Amino acid sequence: MLNHHSNPSDNSETDHLQAAAIMVTARRKEQEAAELSTTRPPARSRTNPRAAAVIAEIFGHTVEASSEEAKDAEVSCDTPNMGAEEPRPVSIEALTSTTAQDEEPYAEHERSEPNLPEPEQSNEEVKNDPCDAVQLPEQARQFGLLTRADVQAEPSAIPLIHGLISKGQLVMIAGPSGSGKSVFQLHLGAALLNGHEVFGHAIPKRARMLYVNLEGDLKPRLEAIERHHPGWSFPTPGAMFLTRPWRLNDRDSVEDLAHHVNQAGGVDVIFIDTLNRATPGSDENHSTDMGMVIAHANLLINLTGAAVVLTHHTGKAKERGPRGHSSLYAALDTCLMVDETESGMRMVELVKTRQGPGGKRYYFTIENIALGEDDYGLPIVGPALTEVEGSLAVEKAANSTALTPLQKEALLALSLHMRNGLNGEPLEGISRDEALEVVKAAFSAVSTKHRSTRAREAIDVLIEGGRITLTDHGMLTLAS
Repeated sequence: MLNHHSNPSDNSETDHLQAAAIMVTARRKEQEAAELSTTRPPARSRTNPRAAAVIAEIFGHTVEASSEEAKDAEVSCDTPNMGAEEPRPVSIEALTSTTAQDEEPYAEHERSEPNLPEPEQSNEEVKNDPCDAVQLPEQARQFGLLTRADVQAEPSAIPLIHGLISKGQLVMIAGPSGSGKSVFQLHLGAALLNGHEVFGHAIPKRARMLYVNLEGDLKPRLEAIERHHPGWSFPTPGAMFLTRPWRLNDRDSVEDLAHHVNQAGGVDVIFIDTLNRATPGSDENHSTDMGMVIAHANLLINLTGAAVVLTHHTGKAKERGPRGHSSLYAALDTCLMVDETESGMRMVELVKTRQGPGGKRYYFTIENIALGEDDYGLPIVGPALTEVEGSLAVEKAANSTALTPLQKEALLALSLHMRNGLNGEPLEGISRDEALEVVKAAFSAVSTKHRSTRAREAIDVLIEGGRITLTDHGMLTLAS
């Protein structure tokens, strides 16, 4: 039996052929890898998972890709225009070249951005959304249907007295007879013509007014305001007045007034004093009658663009608000309640407003201004309003009860004593003991047994009511 031994030269030749085949294959793969690297965008990571897989295949090792690399491999598999072939082995030289390139820092413009979530649209982008440019059908727009852009484009209300009255609003000033509501209303009108603020509320610009005076004598009221507030006036055409009978519950009267007001240049606010005189024959407690009044007031607003301010009375129970059907109050944009307190101080409360919370209070006094004499030699006086800045003392005085005759006598005695003082020189303050002696002397009609007690009680009431002030040093002074 012949043994066939391998020839060393034959083995060597075989090895050479295998090596040559490997080299040919490696070079071909190197060329393919180079072509692949030129067509594929640079990877985000510094390692090449595909190259690592080829190296593992050549050397018989298993390489586990990191989660990042696996994710990139997934992305690369899903990339369009890439073949679905299995990874091909590449030469070690090509792998070394590729790895070296991956290790070099990327140029700033070559870095691929991370996958960020889509940014949300800002309010400005939403506002300028091209969808807003889409218009509704013409018939729908004529009917009055609006887009969001239409609503945004609508003009805001023009403030006449900031925080109180704006153009196009329905306002009411209500109060019992003799409370000063007409004087207060005329003061607001004069401030709109001449001032920059009223009761702490800014007046952005001069306004024009129409005052429909259906109750009371207008002439002395206007003169008193001009005398009491130097520089104030009621210039034409900024101020217009109507003193003849006029009806808010008659549509023709409303349209005629609006027509003539617009012909005269228009106004910003129309005061109607009073609602009762402007609606003869209407029942304030009837919903139908008040519904017509509300409709005509809104008609006047629409025809002139002005604010309409109604002066109205309260009922017997003034705490229940304006007199009449509740629909009238519900239709108001603003309601101001005027009242005279038991102390004589006048108070205005903002009980309703669509521009913010109500509850604010304002204080004023009314002074009768001497205007001369009439044709019979009798004195003419007119009421004028003085604003009083709100404070704790003012609120205390406004809410205090009316004085009894003895308390009034005590206040008069103390006032005369402090104003005249010693030798005609006023006193800034007196002690409580000195005040007690002054009041006791004034209470001569009170029995001696009760005089000290009554005098002490009267002084305490005057202090509590804010008529006189007790200082930190224990001195009594007259309230300013």
